[in-house]
Amino acid sequence: MTTTAADPQAAPPAGRFWFLKSSWPIVRVAIAGFLPCPDLPARWQMRREAASLIGLQAWPGMNATSEDVAQMAMLRLLDLQKQVHRLVLLRQREASVMMARSGVETLLLGLYCMRVPGAVARLHAGNVKALGDTLAYLEEAGIAPASVIRECARALGEPAKTHLTPWDMVQAIDDANDNKAARSIYRRLYLFLSHFSVHASGGTLLRHVSARGKLRRRPAKAWTRRAPARLIDAAAGTLAADLAQHAGKPDAHLVRYTSRHEARTIMPIVVMAFSGAGSSSRPLSRRRIVDAARIMKEVYIYLWNGSSAADPIPVRMAYVRERFAAIMASNDPEIPPGAFDPLIEHVAGMLARLSGAPESGPATS
Repeated sequence: MTTTAADPQAAPPAGRFWFLKSSWPIVRVAIAGFLPCPDLPARWQMRREAASLIGLQAWPGMNATSEDVAQMAMLRLLDLQKQVHRLVLLRQREASVMMARSGVETLLLGLYCMRVPGAVARLHAGNVKALGDTLAYLEEAGIAPASVIRECARALGEPAKTHLTPWDMVQAIDDANDNKAARSIYRRLYLFLSHFSVHASGGTLLRHVSARGKLRRRPAKAWTRRAPARLIDAAAGTLAADLAQHAGKPDAHLVRYTSRHEARTIMPIVVMAFSGAGSSSRPLSRRRIVDAARIMKEVYIYLWNGSSAADPIPVRMAYVRERFAAIMASNDPEIPPGAFDPLIEHVAGMLARLSGAPESGPATS
């Protein structure tokens, strides 16, 4: 989960089926995300290797290093992994999603500590701030004035001005790795799960609104049933592989284990699109899926076996724009007209220029 994705290609792969080949990785993840992935022996081996990387026997207190904190994060991830799998077996959808999201945050903390020498001091200052904020209630209860509370907290150390946020950790990790892998995890998984599952937000509440606008007691699915298990497995494997790499120990099995489960972690937004969450996010019906597939087939035939070879790029763009607009069409009153026009225009231009059809004549099979 810490490797960067390949940069977008300037041109499609050679061959007639470049579109299908390019979309297959996405389709494969979507299919694998709904299928079971029995791996109990591999998980046991991963957990043994991860546990062997935790060399701490007792907490060193203020003498703790960043690596000590990362090992503590590994210990917590192993516990979260067991809990998430138990919740998935019990079909506790909401609880498993929330616990898996906590695992992502723990992963980011562990990776952050392995890359920032002053991580322990930053975390301690955050603890002092949290303690002071918590004890502020004593003033409201009339037990002690604020000056006394601040004096007690100051004896533990200088409090942080602000709490360490996941985005702070993400930026530090990517700066150290010189890539954008951490922010990819943050944006693909952490933000969505936070806004639509954990936080009390409009997105979370709208999951209790059906596609027809009526309230329902059980919220719409935020994810597939097995997705939280895939995510927590990938998170635990990622941190274990990182600890092993820094310790100079073999990490090949941990990397394979992580990659296997990461490849099966479907994006939550895909599931939300199919299940629906409120009138502004209606589920995709079977008919709409079939119609979209039919239109995509028409576009593919036009670009590769049709008249696109003889058509200039503006004509190709108009053809693709019209059909892609039909796929994106929505009767939802909460979506203003033209909301998807920039996306439609971008896709139309991209496909028109990357169709690969020769300019001199129609493509041959």
